Amino acid sequence: MDGTFKTVPTLFRQLYSIHAPPGRNVNSRIVPLVYALMSVKSETLYQRLFQELNEWAEENGLELKPDFVLTDFEKASINAVKSEFPSAKSKGCHFHLGHNVYRQIQDAELTKKACKRSDFGLLIRHIPALAFLRPLEIPDGFDAVKTLLPSDAEPIIQWFENNYVCGRVKRTFRNGTVQRHDSLHPPEMWSVFDNTEFAFSRSQNKVEAWHRRWETLIARPHVGIFTMIKQIQKKQNQVEMAIEQSMRGESARKKRKEDVNREIRIQNIIADRDNRSTIDFLRGIAHNLSLQIFVIFIKKNLKNLKKEENL
Repeated sequence: MDGTFKTVPTLFRQLYSIHAPPGRNVNSRIVPLVYALMSVKSETLYQRLFQELNEWAEENGLELKPDFVLTDFEKASINAVKSEFPSAKSKGCHFHLGHNVYRQIQDAELTKKACKRSDFGLLIRHIPALAFLRPLEIPDGFDAVKTLLPSDAEPIIQWFENNYVCGRVKRTFRNGTVQRHDSLHPPEMWSVFDNTEFAFSRSQNKVEAWHRRWETLIARPHVGIFTMIKQIQKKQNQVEMAIEQSMRGESARKKRKEDVNREIRIQNIIADRDNRSTIDFLRGIAHNLSLQIFVIFIKKNLKNLKKEENL
């Protein structure tokens, strides 16, 4: 589930789409099944959307009981999923986790260091690598990672600890005991350990790719509502063809060789987990996250840095 904003009519805030495989086969392609033009991004409106879907399913003799629901880290949609699909595991997209870490790198003015010093970039990537641990292992793993990071990464460490691991400090007692608020995004939400074990996607990259293709198709911002509906109908015809291809046993598009090889390396590291210390395991994963999460942003920033140096 995710939203796109650029192309929507000015009456609306976003086009929200829900994607899923048309069958239980893990090799099934991921296709958009629901499109919703939303005027606001509120928990109430997300709940209304999911309630409408459940009512439609009931009227048609169906029951919507997803095992997993993958979203970004928008709290409104997460809460609505928990409310309307209580049996589903709500999981945060791993790509968005890495993206959020990178934003903190920018805020801490460490972009140049991350781009030009591969050792610092590798150490920072230990943070999104934590997601490959079991949720209960993540706090200790994070403590181990903190000892590796340099002092100028302290703002990033504090932000991640407050929002993704332990929660913000509520009170510190005289004996040194710390009382904390609940974490905004607890480890069980963004750990991808279950995703890997049950062959469930770790990220919404396919959804993001669909949104990019959609924006290319529309080709201009804030089109009229009738144009939007017409393009959705055209796109849905392609989706129905893709579903038929899946029904007759055709596999999804082949992944790029680079992506396949990276996934094999990650699976090899996971299989070797019992023979590695936590830090060695995280370092192995971090090596394989460089292209997956950071390279797009780093390439863009390297270009900007070169321009600055030439001024």
